[in-house]
Amino acid sequence: MSSNKQNRDDDNSVSIAQSRKTGQETYGSRAPGHIVGDNVAKKTGKGLDVDIHPLLRASNTSISNTQNTGSKAKKRKWFDPTRYNPYIDDAPSFASHRPKPLKFIKHGEYVQKGQKLREKLKEEEGERKRYEELERKGLVPDVSLNEKSYQPPYPPLMEWWDRPYLRDNNYSRLDDETRWVLDNEEMPITSYVQHPVLLYPIWLDPNGVNTTTPMFLTKKERKRMRKNDRQIRHKEMQDRIKLGLEPPPEPKVKLSNLMNVLTNEAIRDPTAVENRVKQQVEERLKKHLADNEARKLTKEEKHAKIYAKQEQDLAKGIFTTVYKVKSLDNPQHSFKVDVNAKQDNLFGICLKNPEFNLIVVEGGEKSINHYKKLLMNRIKWSEGTSREDKGDDSTELASSGTESIYKYNDNGNECVIIWEGRLPRLNFQKWSFMYSRNDEEAINVLRKFGLENYWRLAKSR
Repeated sequence: MSSNKQNRDDDNSVSIAQSRKTGQETYGSRAPGHIVGDNVAKKTGKGLDVDIHPLLRASNTSISNTQNTGSKAKKRKWFDPTRYNPYIDDAPSFASHRPKPLKFIKHGEYVQKGQKLREKLKEEEGERKRYEELERKGLVPDVSLNEKSYQPPYPPLMEWWDRPYLRDNNYSRLDDETRWVLDNEEMPITSYVQHPVLLYPIWLDPNGVNTTTPMFLTKKERKRMRKNDRQIRHKEMQDRIKLGLEPPPEPKVKLSNLMNVLTNEAIRDPTAVENRVKQQVEERLKKHLADNEARKLTKEEKHAKIYAKQEQDLAKGIFTTVYKVKSLDNPQHSFKVDVNAKQDNLFGICLKNPEFNLIVVEGGEKSINHYKKLLMNRIKWSEGTSREDKGDDSTELASSGTESIYKYNDNGNECVIIWEGRLPRLNFQKWSFMYSRNDEEAINVLRKFGLENYWRLAKSR
């Protein structure tokens, strides 16, 4: 079949070529204006105005179009000049391969990798067997019904946090202590158990100290609460008056509303009404002042209230501060140091020494901060200790006494903080003044309280 088709195509091509040659010989002299190969013949005014048969033209557009549509323009390949001339190659002449550096493998590294791989394969085999067992029992979730979404997964054979401490891959031999790993350098573990300090809840606190912080209310909220309380009390009083349990209160008459409240009576005798209104205003003022005095705390109650707050502050935590003062020769300074420590309910000692003075205070946070402001800001340590006595005559001094004036003298006296922090317990039972003549006596005094290092630390500053 293929040979017959090829012969037939050859015969067609030969006949087309002969027809073209015959047409050119026949119509060449008659129609010189027709140009071979054009799609449309150009007329020159000569000939019979007969077009050439399409097959007799030099180039057939239909054939050429069918041939071009099937083929695509070929892209030009990249020209490599080194392919034809190796002398223009700019690549380095030495070999591009670099030898790998010498690397030593630790002893047993691949053995461990192989062991891990075998363990992994063993686990996969166990998982596969368990899956087959579940599938045999009909416990495998059906994927088509989306049962896997709501069925909880089974726990693993061993949790990841227990793997470093057990030699097996399951918990079957958990009671055997020889299978435990307790000497792992990467994850050390001991047999000791840390028991944290037991903290009681607020309602079971044996000390009975309520550590809860009350809710803070803004100024508007407090004002609204007072207003609501007044409204409730006023409503209760109105109810008692309606029930007849209390007599109705007298009208609150003032000079400004005198004519509006007491209209007829004020017209008849205005002077008597005015005097009566003034007396009522005075009585109300006296009652108001008496109520304020009744609500005031006495001196003992004030001290008790302050002491209770200081005890609450001390129950929250014990703080301490150590001060170093160069000189306490000024009696005013010594008085302020002593009295304020007692007023703030502080514990500690003021150790006086010819070289310098050491002040150790312990107490609540608020009291410690108040005492710190006194020593660091309020007391002027630069006040001198020399004094002048007024009065030239001895009789005048005997009769009127001596008035001492302490002059300002910048002698370099100062107060510095040596150490401050928090303590687990109190080291002192009270506040006291003590004296020492040298370093040895000062250290012996502080050694009784276990604080001899304070003196060494202050001496090094």
